[in-house]
Amino acid sequence: MNCWKTIRITQDYGALRLVFYSACTMLFSFLLYYLAVSSFVEPSQLTNISLFLFILSIPVLVLTHKVLHMIPIWLCGKRVLLKVERLSLIPTLAVKMAKPLSRDLFLISLLMPLIVLTAVGAVAAIAFPTYIAYISIMSSIHFGLAFFDVIYVSYLMKAPKNSYVENRADGFHILVKQAA
Repeated sequence: MNCWKTIRITQDYGALRLVFYSACTMLFSFLLYYLAVSSFVEPSQLTNISLFLFILSIPVLVLTHKVLHMIPIWLCGKRVLLKVERLSLIPTLAVKMAKPLSRDLFLISLLMPLIVLTAVGAVAAIAFPTYIAYISIMSSIHFGLAFFDVIYVSYLMKAPKNSYVENRADGFHILVKQAA
């Protein structure tokens, strides 16, 4: 297989710019999400939860996001691992694939957390209106995480339909089969 394109968003955009865009996505999504949901659902009384429980729920959200990336790959019988990498003070989770995946499977894998967790957040906001502020904050954090997935999806939509995607340390490689 030949490499059609290498996607390195950190080198293309810069790490600081990506973090800034992700933070802006979190802020604007919180404002829009909270306004939209609070206009449809009337909370009778807002409930407080402990700060420790709220802060603990953020790593759980990140872990859930990463595992949801892996579920479509597991369902197709492919091997994928979740590894903890320490790049700085904060450990990060990385999804490692053994073999290249088809473009369509990789797209489904990228979009799975966005679709599932957005639906869960919407249902939770309707079912538990007293926790609407916390659900809005968690949903906005999720939208900030999904910002990177949307960038990758935008690149992959331009790739050939029969291509494969390989996850490497320096980015994603879009591979096409050689003509025989």
